[in-house]
Formats: sequence, C-alpha cells, structure tokens
Amino acid sequence: MKKYIFLLTGFLLPILSYCQSPDTAKHKKFLTTSPFLGGVSVTDIVSPVKVNNSTMTMQQPIADIGIPVYKDFSTVNSVLIKTGIRYRGLFLSNEEKIGESAFHSVTIPLLLNYSLSRTKTISFIGLATAGSDFKSGIEANDIQYTLGVRLGFRASKSFKWGVTLVYTRNYSGKFLLPLPDFDWTINDNWNLTAVLPSRASLKRRLSKSQSLGLTVGLDGSMYRLNTTNQPQYIHLRQNSAGLLYDLTLSRRWKFAMVAGHTFMQRLETFNMDQKVPFEGFGKLNDRVANISYRQNSFIFQGGVSYQF
Repeated sequence: MKKYIFLLTGFLLPILSYCQSPDTAKHKKFLTTSPFLGGVSVTDIVSPVKVNNSTMTMQQPIADIGIPVYKDFSTVNSVLIKTGIRYRGLFLSNEEKIGESAFHSVTIPLLLNYSLSRTKTISFIGLATAGSDFKSGIEANDIQYTLGVRLGFRASKSFKWGVTLVYTRNYSGKFLLPLPDFDWTINDNWNLTAVLPSRASLKRRLSKSQSLGLTVGLDGSMYRLNTTNQPQYIHLRQNSAGLLYDLTLSRRWKFAMVAGHTFMQRLETFNMDQKVPFEGFGKLNDRVANISYRQNSFIFQGGVSYQF
C-alpha cells in the first residue's frame, strides 16, 4: 500500500489544495463576501543529488493560480465553483543519461464545493494534466486524469476533517484510493494538519506573523520522454522531512520555506508498457526502469503566495 500511495502523491496533493474554501460553520452569520477564495502561489524546489563524483541538480518550479468562477454564500447551502491553472517544471543540471534536461506540465483543475449543512460539505474535484518534454505533440493518451469526491466535516471550532475518494489515470496505470485529511488547532500556539499518509505538518506560532514547525511529505511528477527511439516516461518520487518556516508579510501575502532531507528519492525512466493493473498496486516497484537514480539528498523549498 505504501508503494501505491508514494506513486500517486504528486497527483493527489494538488486536488486537496483546491478544496480550501470558507466554512459557514465558523461564522454566526452567513457569508455575503469571500475575499480569500482565489490566490496565486509560486514555489521552487531544489535538490542537489550526488551521483558518483559529481552533483546533479533537480529544480522544480511550480506556479498555481486559483480563480473562483461562481459563489453563493447567501444560505447555509453555500456553493463555490473554482478553477485555475498549475504549471510544474523539472530541470536537470549535469545529468547525461536521460537525454533531455527540461520537462514541463500544465494542469487544469475544477472544484465544485457544496455545503450540506453548517458542519458538512461535499466537494467534486477534477484535474487534467499534460506533462512532457514537449519535443513532440501531445496525444490523447498523454493526458493524465484525476477525479475525486471529498466529504468534509467540522467537529468543532478547532477540529475539521474529511475523506477524499480519488481515481487517477497516469502513465503507470489506473488507481483508486481513499485519502483522509484533518486540520487541528491544538491551542493558541500549536496546529497540526495532515493528508494521510501523504503529508503532515506540526507548527508552533512564534508571533502573529511567524510560525516554525516540522513537516514530512511525499511528492512526485510524471512526464513523457520523446527524445528516445522508444516512447518512455520519466517518473520523479521524493519522500522527505524537514523544518518549515512561515512568514505572513501582510493580510494577503505569505512566505514559506522548507529545509530538509529525502529518505526515499527516485528519478527513473520507463517504457510506456511499464504499467500495473488496477488491482496490482503492490507491484509498482516491479516496473523495470531503463535509467534509475536512487540517491537521497538535501531538499530546499521556498515559496510566496498572494490571496484574493
């Protein structure tokens, strides 16, 4: 099961990021305005990997834009429809085996959030992703789909949780997985959030604008590799832990930084026929890689976001 989850994480986390929306349960009156439904965030992830006597650098720039297209918070049964665009890149420096050093992906998300009551919500989420070196045209089979349904619950003012049932189709196969998540404000200074078992963060508030904590998580991405005789795909997987620092620059601006180390990291290429059946998620690591880097490394991440 861990192997299965590790593969899917790069596609699941963007889904849950689009589920964030105001909850009328924490307001005495219904919302009539919603200032923070959209946002823009830019992140850069750098991993210097030692390979033999040299260092290969993996850089992953990520840009997210979330845009609300419809909202109605006039009743307890509030409605929010949101879309946007996500760009993610993978740039390899000082790598000579794969044959290509620049990969790009574009994701179009769609979220429909409906409040069943003051304490219950249901969300329908979908993502379509095209990831490639873009040395050739995108075909229908290159589109990677992810669909999800999330039920969310607010148990109290300090604790909310949910479960997302996710179906995804990518280069390695088709999968179905339940993902629980929660957000727990332990007290005025401590907060614990998690999307199990993909990521978890424990943060302590240092001041009104700063917090420091620990974070663990899984991340990954897939891209079509066209610059070979036989079509292949490249698959990056990272499992890391580190220190997390948040700084609120103003009411809408926020800066975040992570410094950590991977304890499972793989950059591999596979032929397109290296897939597993729907019920064979335990065989993911049985795929035969053409090129494989499995060295761990330090990982550094910095990002800034703006909400509107």
